[in-house]
Amino acid sequence: MYSTLTAASAPAAADVFRLPAALTEPTVASALADPIVASKSFIEFSPMGLVAMVALTGLDLIGSYCAIRYMADGHQLWWSAGAIAFLGVFAVYAASLHWAELGTVTLGWIVGVQVGVLIMDKVANGVVVPTGKWFAMAAIFALMAYMIFAPNGKPTKSVSIAPTPSAGPSGAPGGSAVIGERTANR
Repeated sequence: MYSTLTAASAPAAADVFRLPAALTEPTVASALADPIVASKSFIEFSPMGLVAMVALTGLDLIGSYCAIRYMADGHQLWWSAGAIAFLGVFAVYAASLHWAELGTVTLGWIVGVQVGVLIMDKVANGVVVPTGKWFAMAAIFALMAYMIFAPNGKPTKSVSIAPTPSAGPSGAPGGSAVIGERTANR
């Protein structure tokens, strides 16, 4: 015999998307990071942001190396290791946005990957990197250091761009009356 589902027997939609308590409770890593994160308010620079840049660069280069090796010999172990490295990139990137600014972390990561790729090419493939490129890399690192350590401006007051509930479709107050007049004139 079949019976219909009632609201009491179905799980609430909010419970389906709730994270288990084990994932939301403080961990050893968050306890160790708390003093570093708290220090962000005293200085403009986020040490965790720098750690995130280095970790992202390392994971990205590991994933890239695994991709090169997979394309060379087709072994599934390289594919799997590269996929795990890039999943790590996503996890570190998502976590880093809690402690540091998106632009700073992303630019530091990109610069690190570009320099790492040039070094990998030199070591693995014997590519000769001209002296001018080494000077360019040094200049990029100096500019990145300025971006990371220089203080940011004060945030501006945010302004809501959403129309008010009484506003019409154009955002102007009383817009619905205008629409009603146009409809009546037709």
